[in-house]
Amino acid sequence: MGKVKFAGRQIGLLHFPGLVHLIVVLVVTGVEILGLTRWLQLVSGVALSSVLSPFQVVSQIQQARDALGLSVFAGVFLGLFLLVEHVIAQMDQTGRIVSGREFFEIIGFSTLEVVVWAVWLFLIPVNGLVAFVFFLAALFVEHQITDNVKKGQPFLHFARVGSRVSRGLLVFTIFEVVGAVLWLGLGSVIPLAVGSTIEHYIARNVGQIRE
Repeated sequence: MGKVKFAGRQIGLLHFPGLVHLIVVLVVTGVEILGLTRWLQLVSGVALSSVLSPFQVVSQIQQARDALGLSVFAGVFLGLFLLVEHVIAQMDQTGRIVSGREFFEIIGFSTLEVVVWAVWLFLIPVNGLVAFVFFLAALFVEHQITDNVKKGQPFLHFARVGSRVSRGLLVFTIFEVVGAVLWLGLGSVIPLAVGSTIEHYIARNVGQIRE
């Protein structure tokens, strides 16, 4: 993988971030996987009590599900997990508590990611190829926005085509997309876990590259 100087060091896409940061990568991966697997159960019609097991389902949660409808409730459910994941990743990247502006930006791209996953799932039975292309392109954009927020850049700034940043974004987006496709195709969470881990590992390194 290509390398670039950052803060006096050589940072490559597979640069080892250190044990503490690696643990953070594994934590955010776990949060994302838990959110996605439970979300899929919800939209597939699995009982709320089973999805939230071993947590006790309080009546307010069931009422919220009934009031919002299945799809919206499932989206909010997933969004909460993605929000936690992104806040942790942001603090790990910057080394400080997120600011108010960053928090609202994180809410924005977390919501976007929920929409991307939901539309992808909807498109799969319609046209598998269209679903794949949409998923890849939309997640690439979401990942670019996430990287911008980490670096304090404009929300809709796009890295130069062919740059190390854009190549890095594309690489880890492909890993996540392939992992997700195999997750549904094989009915196993292992590909999702592998793809998500690689995604977060490389994303942290990309977050240190400025061009």
